Amino acid sequence: MSSVRRLLAVLANPPLATSGQRTLNRVSLAARLIGCDDVVVGNLFPIASKDVTALGTLGADSDQWLAARDGLLRLLLGADDVLLGWGRAEPAGAARIHHRSQIQWLMTELESRSLQVWTVGGEPRHPSRWQRHTCRAYPGRPFGSALAAALLAGLPAR
Repeated sequence: MSSVRRLLAVLANPPLATSGQRTLNRVSLAARLIGCDDVVVGNLFPIASKDVTALGTLGADSDQWLAARDGLLRLLLGADDVLLGWGRAEPAGAARIHHRSQIQWLMTELESRSLQVWTVGGEPRHPSRWQRHTCRAYPGRPFGSALAAALLAGLPAR
C-alpha cells in the first residue's frame, strides 16, 4: 500500500490581482521534484493583497496574523514536507513585527515536528522569484533542472 506524500507550501498571503496559477504551477513542479504527490498552500497572513506594500497596511494589527495560525496548524498536521516560499521582502511598519513573529512561530512549530522543510537556495523565496534565482545560480540549465538543484532540505538559518 502506497501513501500519498503531501507538500505544504507556506506563502505570504493569497493573491489579489491574479489567480495565482503561475505560483501554483511552480509549487507543483517543486513538489514533483522532491517526490510529493499532493500540494496544499497555507499563508502566513489570510487576507489577499496585491503586494508586500499593501500587506504592510492590511497586516498592521496582529489579529489576522494570529487567526492564520489555526489554519496553518491544521495543514501542518496533514503534511509530510513543507516548502517555505513567502518571499524575502517584508512588509513595513507594525506589519513587519507581526510578520517576523509569525515566521518565528512557524519555525518553532516546524522544529517540533518530523517534517522535511525545503527552500529554494536556502531562503524562503517566493515562487515568482525562483527563475531569477536559478538563472543566476545555475546559468544555462533548464528551469526544471536548475530548480531541482536549488531545492535545499532543512530549515533556513535564522
